[in-house]
Amino acid sequence: MASAVVLAAAFPAPAPEAAGPASAAAAFLAREFSRLGDVYPSPTSPGNTDAGLMADALLAMHRAGVEPAVQARATAKLRANYFSATIVSAGVLGKDLIVAAEQGVDPRQWGKDSAGKEIDLVARLGAAQGSSGAFEDTAASGARTPANVFGQALALIGLHKAGIGDPAGTAELLRQQCPGGGFRLNVPVGGETAQCASDAEVSADTTAMGVWALVETGGHRQQVSRALGWLRAHQDPVTGAFSADPKSPGQVNTNSSGLAAMALALGGDGAAASRATGWLAAVQVPESVPVPAMAGAITRGQADLDAIERDAKAFWLKPSGADNLGKQDGLRRATAQAVLGLAAAVPDPVPPRPSGDPPPGSPPPGTVPPSHPGRGTTGPGSPGGRHGGVARTEPVGQAPVGESPAPAEVPANGPSVRAPGGQPVAGLASSPDRVGQARALEPRPVSFWAGPKGIAAAVLGGLLFAGGTFWLLVRRKGSRS
Repeated sequence: MASAVVLAAAFPAPAPEAAGPASAAAAFLAREFSRLGDVYPSPTSPGNTDAGLMADALLAMHRAGVEPAVQARATAKLRANYFSATIVSAGVLGKDLIVAAEQGVDPRQWGKDSAGKEIDLVARLGAAQGSSGAFEDTAASGARTPANVFGQALALIGLHKAGIGDPAGTAELLRQQCPGGGFRLNVPVGGETAQCASDAEVSADTTAMGVWALVETGGHRQQVSRALGWLRAHQDPVTGAFSADPKSPGQVNTNSSGLAAMALALGGDGAAASRATGWLAAVQVPESVPVPAMAGAITRGQADLDAIERDAKAFWLKPSGADNLGKQDGLRRATAQAVLGLAAAVPDPVPPRPSGDPPPGSPPPGTVPPSHPGRGTTGPGSPGGRHGGVARTEPVGQAPVGESPAPAEVPANGPSVRAPGGQPVAGLASSPDRVGQARALEPRPVSFWAGPKGIAAAVLGGLLFAGGTFWLLVRRKGSRS
């Protein structure tokens, strides 16, 4: 464990040794953009695009340094996407501001909103900040409430990239750091100026977002060091992965692990970051997969990778719950947040997986870790997306980072995660991803008839049946003569 915290001035460039897994994963995201017309479809709103997840993927691809032409086309589609003139999400504004800065787009001319007015991301984000320094989300009714930590962090990062400091906003973020060193998710309405006094809502996703924003804006070494200490204390000792919920340490997921690995690397703890990215690389779909479109994607965990190895085509096409797009959507969400970590730290080898079912860190069938809050929704996220974080995404899936997910869903793995995505800032902040594992692909229990005794009994029964039939036929033939 590092005793000193080295703050990076900028997001670290991928190390040569890390380029393989990170580049392969980002290439998967680029191929998906090209296959789908430079947009990602919403899994819960047919015909609409998932702008939050698109932004998460662009953040990931930029960090991995792949396919600049695809990034440019997808950014143009994102700018043309529906943008409400009345509903305000600080996380969405902040994330789009980061994308604008990284893609060389003027943030003051982002596009047109639903009322036909020019979108000035900087001005709109400034108007969304309250007197306490907390950024606020505005509902269709006009009511304003404090954004969660994903939204606060993304707003600060976006403004910093635009060359704007915000001491009041940073002070508000620091008030969300709890006694144990981690960051909580929600800023209590009416309690914006009070320091967090309980660790009840702390998670790896929110703590990673807090670290990202503090390192990006500079300073606050002591607070960053405390947050890194919390992350190290909640890292799986065997796999190096992270769970969104510290009360369920065995439920490790891609979204939370990607965000935590990024935060650890930014804070200077490369050893802990590499342990986390080692797990991420271990759940990456190999190039030899029978469905080439999946190659390089990062799955949500070992259970999904096992399902792909059993039947890749069935996994790719199988719908699950509210996810009417099959598993492609879940892979996009998990990959977007995983790349944030993979691009920042060289993966360590992972210890061999212990025998037994289920494998360590595999969520129960049909469940997915929360990710970040999803775009256009409100509430906690699951990373990239559970957590609408960098990602956590919108309804059903990992929510994209920085957004506030709607209770009805968002992310599928949360973890969805759903900043860089919402698990996700994803897993990936966002509301918990509800794209569960396909139960039809799980191994079926072995019955009596499948064992040696069952086979012997079946053979004996067959002989008795044949003998009885022969006897009846002979007897009946004799009775007719």
